[in-house]
Amino acid sequence: MADELARRGHRLVAVRIVDHFSFDPTSWWYGKPGMRPEFTGWWDVFSVFWDPSRPAEVIPAAESAAVKAIARRHGGVADGPGGGLVSTVLDAFTRVGLVHELADDEVVRRLAALTEPAIPPRPGPRPAARLAYRANRDEHAEMAAIAERLTADEEPADGAVDDARDDAWDEEWADAGDLLGALFDGAMHQGTCYPHTASMVPTFVALATDERIGDRYHAWILMDLFMIATVGRRDLSALADTRHALGQPQEEAPEAVAARRAVADSLARLTARWDTESELGQFFLAALVAACPEAGAPLRPAIKRLRQANAGTARDVTVRLVEALADADPQLIEDVLRDISAWNADLVADHSPYATAEQRGLSVLEDLISQELHGI
Repeated sequence: MADELARRGHRLVAVRIVDHFSFDPTSWWYGKPGMRPEFTGWWDVFSVFWDPSRPAEVIPAAESAAVKAIARRHGGVADGPGGGLVSTVLDAFTRVGLVHELADDEVVRRLAALTEPAIPPRPGPRPAARLAYRANRDEHAEMAAIAERLTADEEPADGAVDDARDDAWDEEWADAGDLLGALFDGAMHQGTCYPHTASMVPTFVALATDERIGDRYHAWILMDLFMIATVGRRDLSALADTRHALGQPQEEAPEAVAARRAVADSLARLTARWDTESELGQFFLAALVAACPEAGAPLRPAIKRLRQANAGTARDVTVRLVEALADADPQLIEDVLRDISAWNADLVADHSPYATAEQRGLSVLEDLISQELHGI
């Protein structure tokens, strides 16, 4: 592994046993329990990669994918790149176990040897029109609706909800997005699923059907439900290499299964509103069907019409991925992911082959619909 990284032009490469400093009498960590007991007896390979032709803080997605592939081939796992100023990283790099150190000119020579002839980019599809949605008429009522939900689980005394409505205008909450962020953080702090996450799904569903919520933040709420419904499968995609290397089964955590089922059980209530949804709302409802295919089966004809309406645009591939996931068809998912790779390889470059098509497809779909949400 270390030799292959050096051949790829990694400037410094060191090899140390996992939790090396727990065995070093001069280290503060000496004698302390290891931080990664599951990797006891394994070896770490650390390296510094810097391509002088790119900004110092940029690690090409192709290089990250290549390192993961090398680790996978050797039965290991790569965590992915870090970052920092080149001078700082070079000075701070721990040289214990150093096995390769390349001079600047050698780095340039080896990187040049890896460079493949430039392939002319494929003409991309025409840009898609922004998804239409109705302007919110009452931002105060919108923020109050979310504030009520933030306090609902605390069984407030009389008047507390009114206070929450007033607090929604405090500087702590700049807008409804801040309030929704706090609510989502309570359900899935830092994107992690917890045993209580499933119990919060009804709160998000109630907000998704609350007429006080405008179309824009309604889409945010549907996105939150997508994240909750798919967190277990997306986590399996991200950790597929690690689980394979450690011989662990590819199984969703029980709390993630409960969260997914909670969303699926509520989906009929949400999809019943399809005909009154804006284009933006329909798009994110379609994504929810991709997350919960069995529960969303009645909406498949509407999703087909949505794809036909976006045919030939940059959004077409996203709706095709939604369709493939909704059909639970692994080969169709693979076909769409291959098409996505042709125009945006970075989205799929470092996905593990040990993850299922569904797991990888949902991870890519999260990126695609997030781009739509942040573009409005």
